[in-house]
Amino acid sequence: MKKIAILLLLLLVSVSLINCASFSKKDFKEDYISLNAVDIYSFNGKYTFAPIKKYDKKNEHSDLESIKKYINSYHYITNDILKFENIDSTVNNVSQYYIELKILNTTELSIELFKNNNSLKKQQIKGTLKKDGMFYLDNNYLKCTGIPYLFGGCNNDKRRIAISKNNNLIVNEAVDNSGALLFLFWAGKSYNSAYEFKRLE
Repeated sequence: MKKIAILLLLLLVSVSLINCASFSKKDFKEDYISLNAVDIYSFNGKYTFAPIKKYDKKNEHSDLESIKKYINSYHYITNDILKFENIDSTVNNVSQYYIELKILNTTELSIELFKNNNSLKKQQIKGTLKKDGMFYLDNNYLKCTGIPYLFGGCNNDKRRIAISKNNNLIVNEAVDNSGALLFLFWAGKSYNSAYEFKRLE
């Protein structure tokens, strides 16, 4: 009976560890504006499909062209893989694509993808404007295999957005992928990434 109680306690602790991906703004904390419920509508506007900057320790990226093959604003915000053939961020005409953001209210964001001013895809995402002045998106991804931290692990990622001091869009993603066998944890990826997308209008 005592062994069962200990096992249940360990399982409870493991559940509390799920969703442990945590945000960090150390690489862009000096570059964004803290918004409130009045100026949250500053997010409204059109932004580039491809990033113009990756925030890291050097505050720049040496090979931004290669990033365009993997990072685009629509997927990075929505975590929605673009499954139709006419979307290809690796092609040279990536400038034909852009996104438009609209804050519908303080808890809902509309994002729409365009190609040459023609709408391709649109969705609404719930979110929360927090005290740090960033909008936290409620489209977290969490997938677990086995019994987390006992005989398996979890993959978790989440996103938030901010407005930069030069009026562009910053998207910050936190990712954690870890697991364990009877609480013997093995290494997994855990990181934060942040990209800036240029405001078009």
